[in-house]
Amino acid sequence: MTLDYPRPLSTAARIAAAVGLAALAGCASPPTHFYTLGADAQPTIANSTSSPAFGVDMRPVKVPPAVARSQLVVQIDAARVKVLEDDRWASPLPDEIRYALLAGVSQQAGGASSGDSAAQDADVPTYQIAADVQRFESWPGSRVLIDVVWNVHRLAGSQTLTCRSVVSEPVQDGYQAMVNGHRRAIRTIATQIAQAVRAFSSTSTEAGLRPAAASVKTGKAALACPRLSDSAATIADRLVPRGEN
Repeated sequence: MTLDYPRPLSTAARIAAAVGLAALAGCASPPTHFYTLGADAQPTIANSTSSPAFGVDMRPVKVPPAVARSQLVVQIDAARVKVLEDDRWASPLPDEIRYALLAGVSQQAGGASSGDSAAQDADVPTYQIAADVQRFESWPGSRVLIDVVWNVHRLAGSQTLTCRSVVSEPVQDGYQAMVNGHRRAIRTIATQIAQAVRAFSSTSTEAGLRPAAASVKTGKAALACPRLSDSAATIADRLVPRGEN
């Protein structure tokens, strides 16, 4: 019986195979980059106390359908956007915003987050925060903008402070710079919300909040939305009973 062994490839065949493999490698998908809006560690007001005076419950955040996806979405112009398949959020965008706001508010207001045992203590008042993002715009190499309506409500209470924050941040080239701009904008919004929470938890209006006229419906002094700077415009401030518009 005669055994046939495969003949070795010629030099030309080996070169052709190498070129083919290189071509396949060139067609491979580019690496995917993941980004997060998670806040950097910051000193907290709560660090100076053994237990927080109140808890913070951050509700699920609503975002526009156009950006409610895992990919980053950038503006081409006022009427067109581009979806970046290889640049994605580490978690769904609503969760990214929610976790960043919760961390920022808890750090700056000095309260326990909804995941902490202190926030679940019946003896600790809890402030519920809801955020509805109206616009989440990313203009690479130019600016980012977040427009969000948010409210603070004390559980077991009857009043809700509703505000709107419109924050724009300039950014340099690069998607990481763009994400960092969104992080700064969210930090600004978290600072505003934290001021409102502290005012709710205080017996008197905190410095930094403008006193508003007395509420006719409640007979109580109404709190007004905080205004931080010219770059962070806060509008539509009102204190209303729960369930009323």
